[in-house]
Amino acid sequence: GSEKPSVDNEVLQLYAMRLCPFAERAILVLLHKQLPFTLTFINLKKKPSWFLDTTNGKVPVLLTKGHVIHGSDIVSDYLDEVYAAHKLHPTDPVVKALDREVVDNHGAMMSNLYQIYGEIAGKSNEERLDNFSNLVRIVGGLENELNKRNSLFLGGETPCMSDYMIWPFYERLQALPNMRPEIGTKLELPQDLVRVKKWLGAMRCTGPVSQYGLSPARLAKALAVSATTGDTDRAMRESEGL
Repeated sequence: GSEKPSVDNEVLQLYAMRLCPFAERAILVLLHKQLPFTLTFINLKKKPSWFLDTTNGKVPVLLTKGHVIHGSDIVSDYLDEVYAAHKLHPTDPVVKALDREVVDNHGAMMSNLYQIYGEIAGKSNEERLDNFSNLVRIVGGLENELNKRNSLFLGGETPCMSDYMIWPFYERLQALPNMRPEIGTKLELPQDLVRVKKWLGAMRCTGPVSQYGLSPARLAKALAVSATTGDTDRAMRESEGL
């Protein structure tokens, strides 16, 4: 991403970062909808001047038909509205509202995840386990929602937009035992979250996640290398095969 890619108004273009959970949302939607697109990864530690000059400096960014669209949920909604095939949002406004509520209930998930795997000065493992307790409460909400709907996915037998919007957080949740092996057994989800565990397995088997997702071991390694070197390309190379 150091050199500005040429702009083609006939092709969807996405600027992203390989380990960004929010950029991953948009990529999963593009893959689900089977849309052709070009992907440019940006080094967010050393943002190119062309990127700062043409965007708000955050990813994901979608370039389409001369327009620049920012934000994972905004980009994802735009794609679902403009491209009718493989619809992700439900047509029922009530169900759509309830789906959005599920995503909103996961709002604190990323900050709690980072409090566990991030290198934060003075942070104790006891404090990290407190953050994990917060995560378990959030995951319990998904368990209740799946029970209420009596379905494999939030979307029924196939994923809907909300499934893909929350997946990147759960991908990181599954990697916590690898990232903090000294307390790894205490960072595993309780056995009674039966629906969530089935959902996790089913999501990993979907086309978009199997194409773009990372195993817990590889994600843990990639995040660690990226944190210490600031080099996402190196992180992906050194974690390959895990």
